[in-house]
Amino acid sequence: MKTTRAFYRSLLKLCMFVAAVLSALAPSLAQNAPSPPPTPYQFRDANLHHIPDYDVLSLTFPPDLWQLAIAPRDDYLAKINQDPLPLQNLRLLLGLGEFVHETSTENLNAYFDNPAATLAPDVLKALTAAELSDRARVLAEAITVFGTNYPVDNRKRADFFSKSFLRVGEGILPDLSKPPTDTEIKLLELGKQFIGKIKFRGEVEGYAARDSVVAAALKQARENLSDDNRLSYLQEQLLPGPSGFGDAATIQAEIAQMPPAYRTVYVLTLLMGELFNGGMHQFFSNSSGAFAPHAAQALRDVGMDTAATTVDQAIAMFPKPYPISTQERRRVSFAHDWNAWDDKLDALTHDVDGEDIRKALTTYALRQDILPR
Repeated sequence: MKTTRAFYRSLLKLCMFVAAVLSALAPSLAQNAPSPPPTPYQFRDANLHHIPDYDVLSLTFPPDLWQLAIAPRDDYLAKINQDPLPLQNLRLLLGLGEFVHETSTENLNAYFDNPAATLAPDVLKALTAAELSDRARVLAEAITVFGTNYPVDNRKRADFFSKSFLRVGEGILPDLSKPPTDTEIKLLELGKQFIGKIKFRGEVEGYAARDSVVAAALKQARENLSDDNRLSYLQEQLLPGPSGFGDAATIQAEIAQMPPAYRTVYVLTLLMGELFNGGMHQFFSNSSGAFAPHAAQALRDVGMDTAATTVDQAIAMFPKPYPISTQERRRVSFAHDWNAWDDKLDALTHDVDGEDIRKALTTYALRQDILPR
């Protein structure tokens, strides 16, 4: 599949979202009581028409924290330092915002056990400059947990965590059986004072209103917001959507709640994410595969008949009727060692271009008049 930087950025944001969902499913440091069963999906369109100021800023001045996984800290800072100082601060605040959760007290643990935390001293300066004093106080205290010389080096910071993923790239995997360290326990306690994503968004919007440079940038950004960015916002609002887990009747009832145009965007967003991350085989083996028949129809909706035929070919490789239930699909088609059948399914990946899907989806969303403003 051919790809551009913008395409990578949109999919990387989606992958970051999926990673956040997966981390929420991981064993909790807090050892809280078991979570209640998930609430049944219900389609709501309240957030699908207007893009809030925070999101306009995030789309226009993306923090692109993924770059810190492949580039040195100084290179990242040199790039954002090309902007006026208020916009530098804005990017740092938006980056921090990716780790601020509404209720999870593990937000600071997740932040500092991430390459993004190499910027923690710079983020503290940005919080102070933006007059977000409460956040600055908590982050300053969190930084002191690491000692007098804060470790901007990810490898050194990893030593403070019992289950750090900071060195996975070096082949050093975390030992999940280890108990939490004193650092993790302290960060967990401080995290109680750092929750509130809705409040944080309001704080950043307040900074944008107070600072003339950011205010002017926001006005221009909203006027010039691209259709691709508008689609990205819509995709994020549709996720998480109907689940591909559960019995077939429940899955079909939930996806049927979505109006057809939004359903097309939703299932093609899932398809693009899976193709980018692991290909056609992964799409069908994951819960996204529950919506494979809808994906084929969605491709036809956006005018990609050839790609739709490819998905139809993949569906035909499964027992009839097609197993909507992910548990059933895995039982009947994936409970074996990889063989020629898997090779054939995976090879279909090369017949579908994820970037072409995105372009066609943007055109479709414009035609359906569902891109938010």
